[in-house]
Amino acid sequence: MMYHELIAKGFTGEPYSMFFHVWPWIGLGAAIVLLILIFCTDFLRSDKSRSRWFDPAILAWLGAVAYMLHNVEEYGVDMYGNQQSFTILMYQLMGVRISELAFLACNLCFVWIVGPLTAVFVRKGYYRMAAGMTIIELINGLSHIGQAFNLGCYNPGLLSSCVVFVPLCCWTLYVLYFRKSENSQAGWSLPFPKMDILWLFLAGLFYHVVLMAGILGATRLGLAGWLQGVIMVLDAVCLFYFWWLVGRKSK
Repeated sequence: MMYHELIAKGFTGEPYSMFFHVWPWIGLGAAIVLLILIFCTDFLRSDKSRSRWFDPAILAWLGAVAYMLHNVEEYGVDMYGNQQSFTILMYQLMGVRISELAFLACNLCFVWIVGPLTAVFVRKGYYRMAAGMTIIELINGLSHIGQAFNLGCYNPGLLSSCVVFVPLCCWTLYVLYFRKSENSQAGWSLPFPKMDILWLFLAGLFYHVVLMAGILGATRLGLAGWLQGVIMVLDAVCLFYFWWLVGRKSK
């Protein structure tokens, strides 16, 4: 079944509130501001002695920005001009309507809070947290690519996964774990232990399993929207705590 046929068979998204229709664009505005700070100022850098592209703090901020851009394609407008298409596609694939609060709790907590907070911690010296966000994005991006092969068509989020998620993660992993570098004036050195990749990847898989199982299970069981939101928030908090455990080793 082609993508447009899937979208045409879905609901219009009208049951969702006005805020649900505008939050991706708020995130886009935040992403633009962050990109200006990243590339036009030194405000977010952790080490001015090397290029931005080799600074763990900048890479962490780019990871936060990447997900905000990804949200626009999923919940704002996709590459075909459809609005709210990810919610419609999820409805078609799962056969149940996911609550607005579950979507918002998942994305706002993780993308708007955990992502930037992680970058703040990296800038303060928890350098080994820097790959956490991009590894999550790699897993998410691969799921979009796998879904495209499974459905035989485009799905909302595929474009940003291929153009942003996968390249950014590959570059981040190269800089942090495979590129030998001199000691930093900020007191850290590269590469970081490669075992971090395994632990962060496993944590990312666990996060996605809990995320999908929580949404699907709670929806099919008819649990209240606020309870679905609690599951999403706790999932993100646990992931951040694990990243902190990894990152504190670089303190």
